Amino acid sequence: MKVGILGGAFNPIHIGHLNTAYEIMLKAGLDRVYFVVAARPPHKENETLADFEHRFSMVELAIAGEERFHASAIEMERPGASYTIDTMRYFQERFGHDVYFITGQDAMEDVGSWKSASTLLKTCNFIVASRPGYNTNALEDLLQGVLSVRYKNLTLTVLGKAADGSTETLGVAGASSVIRVVKVTPLDISSTSIRNRIRKGERVKYLLPESVERYIHEEGIFSDKI
Repeated sequence: MKVGILGGAFNPIHIGHLNTAYEIMLKAGLDRVYFVVAARPPHKENETLADFEHRFSMVELAIAGEERFHASAIEMERPGASYTIDTMRYFQERFGHDVYFITGQDAMEDVGSWKSASTLLKTCNFIVASRPGYNTNALEDLLQGVLSVRYKNLTLTVLGKAADGSTETLGVAGASSVIRVVKVTPLDISSTSIRNRIRKGERVKYLLPESVERYIHEEGIFSDKI
């Protein structure tokens, strides 16, 4: 079974998250995508998060009806900060090596700052959602440039490209892990902008599922948290 892991604060989950997960699932041939709700994300220390229970409930509402999407609360069940390498180890133990961490290009370019970055890249597969005008060589050069300073034996090679240009696969030298770059439809939506609109009393219709919008208003989330 080929499994994708999409982690995030989902503060709140929106159409951009769902579209990215769906397109990647189809283009990368994933059997399941797990939406892993971050409990204590180290990179969100300066952001006021809605309670985990609210964020998890919104994810469950958003993915209802798509049987290949699943919500995971594993990071709440585990003590301490939510680190990608720990989450990936958990899913690898469940499903084997054919597990892919889904992330955006901007986040991937900062992977050198993640916990145990070298081990992560050598033992875990990635799927990178590319942005408009994306150049695979740019990501390859950046990763090798940044990471080779810290990890002398970490280099990347191009393993293959889809005929239609929708995907490209990079291999990590000396390891079995791969980085697949997948082009997805760009949607300029962010959780921050949605929270700001809610705080101002502005409409958020069509930016997130109706069930999530209704839940936010019923529970009074975000209106006084920003």
